[in-house]
Amino acid sequence: MASQGKKRGRTLFSFFKSSVSTPANEVQIQSPSNVDIEENPSTRFENDEPVFKSPRVEIDLKTLERDPGIRIPIWQHPVNQRDEIRRAYIKMGPYQPKLVEYPRTRYGTRTQPRRFQYSWFENFCWLKYSPEKDAIFCFPCYIFEKKAHLHPTFTIDGFNYWKRVNDGPRCPLILHVRVPNSPHRKAVQCVEELTKVRRHVDKVLNAQSAEEIQKNRLRLTATIESVR
Repeated sequence: MASQGKKRGRTLFSFFKSSVSTPANEVQIQSPSNVDIEENPSTRFENDEPVFKSPRVEIDLKTLERDPGIRIPIWQHPVNQRDEIRRAYIKMGPYQPKLVEYPRTRYGTRTQPRRFQYSWFENFCWLKYSPEKDAIFCFPCYIFEKKAHLHPTFTIDGFNYWKRVNDGPRCPLILHVRVPNSPHRKAVQCVEELTKVRRHVDKVLNAQSAEEIQKNRLRLTATIESVR
């Protein structure tokens, strides 16, 4: 009977682990998904991928490539920096260099060579020109371009079929902006909204600064009066 009691005791306590603290030199390995995603309240998801919140990064305008023919797309920048990069490009405006003479391009053996005209910037203010590719791009469409390109001609490839620019209603530049709900008009609206948000933030910061200055003056005045 004694041996049976001991056997039962060993069987009972074998289901429990001793509550001994883990030594300092024993490190418990945890899944990164449990540590960084589930326990981090600042984590959000975009396209089913975790995006971690990070401090706001100020973009140096000198580090951004202006030539639309060789700069990388917006969607290739880090997700948490894209809005700041968009604001930086909006601040600089579309790249519209005025060259002494733009390159000439011949379309076929019987046609006259054509070239880009600087006056087109006045008719289509959203245009930007790439000296590297001798092609034009759409500024708003590039700013809010997505990985799935809807109009690669004006965002990735560039347009340089100059003969068709003066083709009346079939002009590709006119067709690009004519449709009311076109991606171009949506991109223009997004640019305006992003600009308004920036102005609102600056206005709030300026108001807070003015209020803080006024409070400091009142404190200084009260201190001087107390000393007197």
